[in-house]
Amino acid sequence: MNREHRRPIFGFLWPQPDPNAPVDDAYEQVRLVRVPGRGPLRIAILVAGTVGLTLLTGTALTAAIGTSWPLLIPVAALIATFLVLLLRSWSIGTYVNDAGIAVQRLLRTDSARWSDVSEVMDESGLVIVTLRSGRRFSTHISRRSIDLLGRSEAYDMAKLSLQRWGEHR
Repeated sequence: MNREHRRPIFGFLWPQPDPNAPVDDAYEQVRLVRVPGRGPLRIAILVAGTVGLTLLTGTALTAAIGTSWPLLIPVAALIATFLVLLLRSWSIGTYVNDAGIAVQRLLRTDSARWSDVSEVMDESGLVIVTLRSGRRFSTHISRRSIDLLGRSEAYDMAKLSLQRWGEHR
């Protein structure tokens, strides 16, 4: 088997671009792209939360196993709840592709196809998406966002990028 046809074990984490995909106007972005990327403060908080939960899990499970087996079930349920919230926190953000936009929040997701979007506008430092039906939802692109805090140029780039996605679809 030659090297081109082998996939790494965890290849789904780092997908390789399709070598036969068009690179001109015919190209279609199918995979969701996060706009803007995670900021350094968000990454630091998420990494600290992940390390903290890992340490807490080991300590709590060791203590629960050593003292009482019935205590293990509520401790495991509490840890599982925090794990789900932490994993969801890693996915929070505004995502776009050629089909539409998805704003993933901790407990819900707002999404729309680009054909349903009438306007992407800046309202006092917060990017708002307005649909043709009149419904509006905010994105994570904000001057006060943890991803863009203190990076006004990154805010402008993210805002313009999202507006261009909306205009060209």
